[in-house]
Amino acid sequence: MTARRLLAALLAAATATIGLAAQPAAAATSTSTTSVVVAPDRAGVVDPDRGLGVSVTVTNSGSTRLAAGSLAFSLDYAPVASTATLLGSIAKPPEALQGQLAAANVDVPALDPDSSRTLRATLSKKDLSTLLSSRSGARRLYVQYLTGQDRTIAVSSITKMTKGDGATVGFGTVIPVVAPRTTTGVVEVTTQQQLVADDGAWSRALLAAQAAPAATVALDPAVLASIRLAGSSAPSDVTAFLERLGQLPNQFVRLPYADVDETLARAAGVDPRADVSFTGATLQTAAGDDAAPAPAPTQGTSDAVPTELTAWNWSDQAVSWPVPHTAGPGDVSTLARGGSTLLLPSDDVTDSPARRTAGPLADVPGGRVLVSDTTASSLLAAASGEGQSAASALATLTGVLATAAATRETSALLATTGRSSDGPDLDRALALLGRQPWIRMRSLAQLGGQTTRVRVGLKDATTRASVVATARSLTERERPVQELRKAITANAGTVIAPQRLALLGMLSAAWRGDDSAWRAGAAVAEKAFTDVAKRVHVLKGSDSNAIGTDGILQVTVSNELPVPVRVRIDPRVSNGRLQFQSTSDTTVDIPARSNKLSKLAFKSITNGSTDVTLSLEAPDGTTIGDSVTRRVSVTAGFDTVVAVALISALGLLLALGIYRNIQRRRHPKAAEA
Repeated sequence: MTARRLLAALLAAATATIGLAAQPAAAATSTSTTSVVVAPDRAGVVDPDRGLGVSVTVTNSGSTRLAAGSLAFSLDYAPVASTATLLGSIAKPPEALQGQLAAANVDVPALDPDSSRTLRATLSKKDLSTLLSSRSGARRLYVQYLTGQDRTIAVSSITKMTKGDGATVGFGTVIPVVAPRTTTGVVEVTTQQQLVADDGAWSRALLAAQAAPAATVALDPAVLASIRLAGSSAPSDVTAFLERLGQLPNQFVRLPYADVDETLARAAGVDPRADVSFTGATLQTAAGDDAAPAPAPTQGTSDAVPTELTAWNWSDQAVSWPVPHTAGPGDVSTLARGGSTLLLPSDDVTDSPARRTAGPLADVPGGRVLVSDTTASSLLAAASGEGQSAASALATLTGVLATAAATRETSALLATTGRSSDGPDLDRALALLGRQPWIRMRSLAQLGGQTTRVRVGLKDATTRASVVATARSLTERERPVQELRKAITANAGTVIAPQRLALLGMLSAAWRGDDSAWRAGAAVAEKAFTDVAKRVHVLKGSDSNAIGTDGILQVTVSNELPVPVRVRIDPRVSNGRLQFQSTSDTTVDIPARSNKLSKLAFKSITNGSTDVTLSLEAPDGTTIGDSVTRRVSVTAGFDTVVAVALISALGLLLALGIYRNIQRRRHPKAAEA
């Protein structure tokens, strides 16, 4: 993205900062096709012993050639009265130069269409000492680009602070070290190597934390677990990264595993902070082999949680970091249970001047929040990039902090770069801010110790219904896998735990912003859950005939899992033609990866056809897998017919005998004749 386009994107989003609506930009453009980006050196901080260099990038995005022109510079004598004034001027520059005209003047060559030119100027030590008052604070730096009848004004910020005037402001930031989006819940070894490379996200976050020891590191336990799961197969550069991370003096707050989107997980019925088991979890090495060693499987149906995989010097401070614009009142009260402080952007609360003056910590219905300033966050994110736009944004952020310090608008500002702190120059930006004696770098623990808390409200926030529906579908498909635990008789974690890790990986906040990729990943995960749940099942078999009164229905149960199971076969008949005997032993123990034949005794009641549905249940009655249905043709046995005929004949002969005896007694003479 070009500098002009980046600044245009920043200008398009009006955000709140320390009490006003402003644009998080470090330069502005005119309505013409010409844009100007102003980037003072040293984040615009004036050193009384030397001049200040300024880079100015002029871009011609039009279709006609611009004639040669010139740059002129002017400065405010006094500091701006508020951050609103500073940011308002940057967002919407005046139509002509303001303030005191500096001696610097630079010629600009002609510019062809769709071309840019970066020029250098120096505000002399003399100009800076005579044109600026001694008061602490930020001044506006005006730059005019003039060519023929085309005039473009841009505004940036320079900062002059006077020692001993007591102007200070706190500044805190959060550096996330999180796992990338994954469908398995663990980070493969090859991906780990990419993340710890010089341009990798983990490596850049580490450098930023080293540059700002007071910054808080929000660490995803999946990072620790994935590296440690690799065991002796972990590459040396990855283990070196983990060692350096452990040597940092920064505060570490624990995110939920896989940096789960906590509000989404709550909507889907998943506890994002529940214990996680890594039994059965495996990684692949760069050569495609399984990394070793993995944690040994546990005995019985419960899983040991190998806490050594996620052990760390965690802070005692509990922090929840919902995805911005998703945490409503119900989410806040739930996430705040147990004393957690929520990290919310200023856009998500009904802010007030009193809160901003007091600092980031505030009370909301149901809990406490640390409010990150949206505009300061946008500026820090832009400043962590490369090029003139980054330098321009850093100068504006420094001016915002200087103004807040001089005017006492706020005691401290909290800024975050979101969940992606992999800007190539974030370490440089934080190091420069940390070198300013009037900026007090603060951790979340220090910001959370603020004595004054102002109550603010929560704005309406929710997660899109389509996103919640996908998350619930994932959870529903994973539930039958969890229910297999009730049927597994040993080492259940080797089957159950990897699927729960996969579910948490799919609920990660890393997927937000790319719904199409997430839905595709969710489809893959759902199929995997279903495949695992169906690995214990009744083989379909063929339709059969039932001849005779007593019979046996042969049922084969297949266990494709790598662990043994115990299930009970539940046969159900569609009508009354068959009756299964209650004395049948329907409980079956099936070794790993094998089939087991079971014989179910029944009695034939009447002739005809019936459907027998065969289901599997865990010992506690939980349904396991899918049921199958067989058609059985019932023919009452021939022996029953013969027995009925013989009994009937015997009954008839007995009746005739009795009848003749009675007749003889009534007519004895006839009988004698």
